[in-house]
Amino acid sequence: MVGIRGKLLKVNLTTQEITTEPLPLEIVQKFSGGSGLGAYLYYQFIKNREVIPEAFASENPLYFLTGVLTGLPAYCTSRSTFCSRSPLTNIWGESNVGGKIGPALKFAGFDGVIITGAATEPTILVIDDGKARLLPAKTYWGKGTYEVQKQLSKDFKGKKIEVAVIGPAGENLVKYACIMTGNGRTAGRTGLGAVLGSKNLKAIVIKGTNTTFDLPSDFKEVSKQGLEECRDGFSFELLQEFGTAGNVDVALEMYGDMPIKNWSEGTIENAGDLSGITMAETILVGKKACYHCPIACGREIEIPTGPYKLPRIDGPEYETCASFGTNLGITDLEVVAYANVRANDLGMDTISAGETIAILFDLVEKGVIPKKVLPANCKCTFGDDSSLITLLEVIAKREGIGDVLAEGSKFLAEKYKQAELAAQVNGLEAPYHDPRAFSGMALMYVTSPRGACHLNGDAYLTQQGQYFPEIGVEGIPDDRFANEGIVKALTNLQSYRQVYNAIGICQFYNPTATTIAQLLSLAQAQKISPEELIILGDRLFALKRLINLKLGWNPRNERLPRVMLQKLTGPTDGHVPDVQYQLKEWYSYRNYDQET
Repeated sequence: MVGIRGKLLKVNLTTQEITTEPLPLEIVQKFSGGSGLGAYLYYQFIKNREVIPEAFASENPLYFLTGVLTGLPAYCTSRSTFCSRSPLTNIWGESNVGGKIGPALKFAGFDGVIITGAATEPTILVIDDGKARLLPAKTYWGKGTYEVQKQLSKDFKGKKIEVAVIGPAGENLVKYACIMTGNGRTAGRTGLGAVLGSKNLKAIVIKGTNTTFDLPSDFKEVSKQGLEECRDGFSFELLQEFGTAGNVDVALEMYGDMPIKNWSEGTIENAGDLSGITMAETILVGKKACYHCPIACGREIEIPTGPYKLPRIDGPEYETCASFGTNLGITDLEVVAYANVRANDLGMDTISAGETIAILFDLVEKGVIPKKVLPANCKCTFGDDSSLITLLEVIAKREGIGDVLAEGSKFLAEKYKQAELAAQVNGLEAPYHDPRAFSGMALMYVTSPRGACHLNGDAYLTQQGQYFPEIGVEGIPDDRFANEGIVKALTNLQSYRQVYNAIGICQFYNPTATTIAQLLSLAQAQKISPEELIILGDRLFALKRLINLKLGWNPRNERLPRVMLQKLTGPTDGHVPDVQYQLKEWYSYRNYDQET
């Protein structure tokens, strides 16, 4: 009586061979699914190799994996994860996605897919209720993600399918290319869309109809209990009403949490124009939910007229309102919404794209980059919305300066000898929660296994009072700038979020840790206490760190660049985190050796 299918699909694109292999329950009980299983599988692949394949090598595997809870009749069980070596960071890469693609894979009879090799021509992988086949994809190559998903739905007429697809950015190996699914759900981070592009795999099409699982009778009752706990919890109603962009006003005006003009300023005029409230009053036409989600944080928008005209389509999230908005000095919601759609259609991570463009704007304003290398009629300065749209196009095509920008912010900044201007850790651009607003984000960014990451630990919520007492995530000082007294709780949070990313549940769904432990116990036939969730998370965190060490990563990279440590006016009031103090405490608590 478990929630897994016990089977992995293996696809070799070079030989066109498709096979299956069993997934033993004992492996799942030790490493869970999702990114935890991905780390286990990848470590088995590299552990005895003297030479480890680079991200774009045909031998480099890419894993698409569901969590133990993915697709089960519990709430917010939509999440699945793509894992591989990242072309952007050259270390461990993982990218979590919602929507319905993960549940569809499990309904089709598989817990995951292992993709190796590279096809000689554009290809799609079709998974259809326990069977799989490869089909030519020349007619889809070069097209945007929206058009391809629409065309595939027509081509597979009569079948309810879910699609994961790359855009032109992935085809052209933009280092932060993403994987799109469900018209707006994104496996955005670490450039794994480019890994699919290197394998000539345009899309994965899934039809799954077996929604039944042999689960204990009390599974649904525990799930209902979790929903009730969530309804009374942190930010549930805000996300329902205004989506993730509902946090924009508070982040900017109360906390200074949303970066402005490449992390260099503390305030910006008209910031409220980007908020979820403004969206609701202007361009919002509907809401949408991932699989079995009562929150429905997804936004659907429409812009009927004007230069940024859009049909009914997915709207921007908080991160994109920052990346294409405040961090570029832009506060026009229609511009940000349009840029979001273009980035999604081209298939690139809005966080990385926005930060890379912000550095370009910064370097142009400083006179470091000459205007002659810029696209025609582009000023490329803060607040220049037309340049933003043009740059997204040239990045996806790798045309002109776009070829440099396609390598990411670290590459761009280092090329012009301005490395400290890039808001990144280990090559991954930081998401838009400022560690000067919530000190604990500094620790989360510098220690995350995939590079700067807010899914590694949402300290900005813990430092506002979102606690999980059963697992020691509590007792944070009532001071969001504090460095002392935060490390133990945030390290436990870090391990807890490793579990979330492995079991297939959304981080916006936060019942008690006791409820999560009960759900996992029932789903994988193994009694698990809340404390054992942290042991599992510790194991997964350590395994990913071990992978990075084998890939050549150096602990000296655990630092924030100067651009994120400048003192600012405004809500952060000149505060900067003491990263070295936090790191010293963290190494001691984790019992790691800081030198090795």
